[in-house]
Amino acid sequence: MQSSVWFTLRFTLLSLLSLLTYLGLGVEAYEMTFELPDSEQMCFYELIDRGIKCTLEFQVITGGNFDVDVKVTSSDGTKLYSDTRKQFDTFTFTTEQRGEFSFCFSNEFSTFTHKVVYFELVVGDDDPMKQALGNHITALTQMEVSAERVHENLKSVQDYQTHHRLRESQGKASADDLTDRVHYWSFGQTLIILLVGVGQVLVLRGFFTDRSGMPLDDRRYHNNKGYGVKS
Repeated sequence: MQSSVWFTLRFTLLSLLSLLTYLGLGVEAYEMTFELPDSEQMCFYELIDRGIKCTLEFQVITGGNFDVDVKVTSSDGTKLYSDTRKQFDTFTFTTEQRGEFSFCFSNEFSTFTHKVVYFELVVGDDDPMKQALGNHITALTQMEVSAERVHENLKSVQDYQTHHRLRESQGKASADDLTDRVHYWSFGQTLIILLVGVGQVLVLRGFFTDRSGMPLDDRRYHNNKGYGVKS
């Protein structure tokens, strides 16, 4: 009895893994976080077939006002997407011809601030199971429904993880920047206190020194010595 239950459970797990593997076929996803220097532009290229659905998602993590210029161009030079000073956005398009598509991020408008940019490019339909089962005559089995539900939940988990990673990176960058500012401010305050202390010492010393540069006590001593009786 136990062996039969174990065999059934094992077969179910193998079937589920097979379906999950099948769900991932036909989709290529790329994630990258890169540093974009000031007054520069960086482009990424991908060879895509005709009639493929693609999705580009990007977000500026750190740097300046968290904005960049973004441009997506097809193989024949047609601008599919172009926008300036964007902090984040999502763009979905379907290729009309096969060729090399370019995805460019520009920070040329900034003269001294570099940016850290995250982007994700998904090439292909993210749900091939529905296409494969579009002409399915019979109803979906419970295993197929469960596999599709697991697939959707895993996609949601992945999106939430990416979102929280980006927020964590932004929070860490803001905390580091605030820490540096506090250190600089503390150093400036310490330097001001030292300068004020030295200035006060010099001012107080000037109260006990005449204009000739001789301390008052020494001047009184020399004056009293001059009035002595000669022998």
